[in-house]
Amino acid sequence: METIGLPEVTVGLVPGGGGTQLALRRLGPGRAADLVLTGRRVGAEEAERIGLVDRRVPLGDDRRVALDLAAQITANSPVAVRAAKRALRHGWGVSLESGLDIEDAAWRTAALSADRREGIAAFAAKRPPAWPTG
Repeated sequence: METIGLPEVTVGLVPGGGGTQLALRRLGPGRAADLVLTGRRVGAEEAERIGLVDRRVPLGDDRRVALDLAAQITANSPVAVRAAKRALRHGWGVSLESGLDIEDAAWRTAALSADRREGIAAFAAKRPPAWPTG
């Protein structure tokens, strides 16, 4: 069985490269402390259940699944994807009110774009969009 964890404390180190901070943000302080302070590894099912991983894929299919995911994202409006990424990135760790303001700015960016006009036209014509911003 494949496992994942942050075992650094078992060899006298602290997780680096953002390990402690990413664990805090993905798992919350209790679960992060459990994994970081014990060096415990978890199996794929538990890792998915606690939010350590976003999805599991069959062994050997990782590249195909990653490319499929990338294709799904790149098929969408470049303006909307960039604005949504900005809202997600800047909305993390701020108050709900600030997050909603950040989201509103991202929404306005997309709503006022040529991509939105093309997306609606393509939807109405039942055709794939030809994004003008590439």
